[in-house]
Amino acid sequence: KRGALFFSGRLSINTTKAGTTTTTTRTTTTMSSPTNASGGSMGSGSSDGAAARDIAKKEIYSYEAPWTIYAMDFSSRRDHPFRVAIGSFVEEYCNKIRVIELNEEKEVLEQKIETDHPYPATKLMWLPNKSTKHLDLMGTSGDYMRIWQVKDDSITLLHTLTNNKRTDYCAPLTSFDWCEEDPRILGTSSIDTTCTIWDIETQQS
Repeated sequence: KRGALFFSGRLSINTTKAGTTTTTTRTTTTMSSPTNASGGSMGSGSSDGAAARDIAKKEIYSYEAPWTIYAMDFSSRRDHPFRVAIGSFVEEYCNKIRVIELNEEKEVLEQKIETDHPYPATKLMWLPNKSTKHLDLMGTSGDYMRIWQVKDDSITLLHTLTNNKRTDYCAPLTSFDWCEEDPRILGTSSIDTTCTIWDIETQQS
């Protein structure tokens, strides 16, 4: 099964500490299946529609992140059909990439692993391949293009791709996309209006 992911708003909690008031903002992520058990769409005004809505309610799962969610992507791998990566938007250097997955026995979305990420990731994307023969890879764009290897208990940075080898300045990346036909190839777009095609094995453009 595949579902749709919705960002259903924010809940602000005001707490008072040492005479000051701080606000914690949480973003709720909801995963649901848009069809009923037989594969049809949910109707209205009929017993079939009511039954479909009851089924759909059992397939809605919510997850609260401690920060605003800025980027997300579903995993394509067959062995992780309900795994999602989410990225934070925090107005600080240190941001987060978190992997959550559906625990089908408990029927809840659970945090599996998390890693720090410099600045908010402008986009994150799993390797678009259903096969389990490839390394389990995820890419993020931001100040640089980063390729991560994901395991059950860790996220490891494999490659950092940049064209700016002669200067400390880097033009931020706005987005990227992976080649579905050849997973070694991806393309990035930059705020400086350039696009770059990369071979992630050789780390060359």
